[in-house]
Amino acid sequence: MKTESYQDKTVMVISPHADDAAAFCGGTLAKLADQGAVILLVRVTDDSRDSVGLSVAETIRCNREQLIQAAQILGISEVLELGFETDTLADVPLGELRERFVYLFRKHQPYAVFSFDPYGMYENNQDHIRIAQAVDEAYWVSCFDKHYPQHFQEGLLPFSVFERWYFARQLQHATHYEEITGCIEKKISALCAHREMLRNTLNQYRLQVQTGGQSAPWLEQAFHGDPRQVITAFLQGQAGVHAAAAGWQEGTMAEAFRLERFGALDPIFENPDVFPDDGSEIAPKNRE
Repeated sequence: MKTESYQDKTVMVISPHADDAAAFCGGTLAKLADQGAVILLVRVTDDSRDSVGLSVAETIRCNREQLIQAAQILGISEVLELGFETDTLADVPLGELRERFVYLFRKHQPYAVFSFDPYGMYENNQDHIRIAQAVDEAYWVSCFDKHYPQHFQEGLLPFSVFERWYFARQLQHATHYEEITGCIEKKISALCAHREMLRNTLNQYRLQVQTGGQSAPWLEQAFHGDPRQVITAFLQGQAGVHAAAAGWQEGTMAEAFRLERFGALDPIFENPDVFPDDGSEIAPKNRE
């Protein structure tokens, strides 16, 4: 049941913050866009606090502008904004978030969706955790004909996403590695486009280094100047580790995912010997 091409297929990435898509799956998104997929990026929060030395209004404006730049680099067709306040999703009812994702699934009918894995390890960002939980539940709730009947009043119908691509800071178990050697530069450029968000991230490490009484000149240089060299080293190193885990040759770049279609039922749907694709009688191998 492997899809040979994503030509004209809708692919949705649900990004709690503006930079998550580029950081975690930017190479794969660029690759699918090159194949002709229609990429929709859903930014859940407003990233209104993600900067250093700017006002809230300036932060919102800059991060929005830089998100659009990054989206253009990756070949993303449209950015959809949900507008939740950043770093507060732990205070938002899970059902409220879930309803928004069910609505987006039913409205845009994505073939594939990328999101954080609710079982990802060592995740301390509650925005990431809450989105992962809400999206995971929305996958099956969106199929029901009695959840959120207001959607049906708009002419929408129950819908189920075919491919679910989960990413994380550290996956418990990667089931799929996507080769992105040809798109790694787009991934790097897209993440570097998020200049204010990167400065904020770098500043967190600067403060930690200061607390430890240590010195990191390269970190100061990246914070005050161009962080591309640091970002390149980090992303290429990470992608090289994923490629090595996949058993690929040195120099190959990859992103890691937990890719699911039917979950534990994948072997059933993908075994034509048991469930024939031609509609003939179901015939388990051990039946007498």
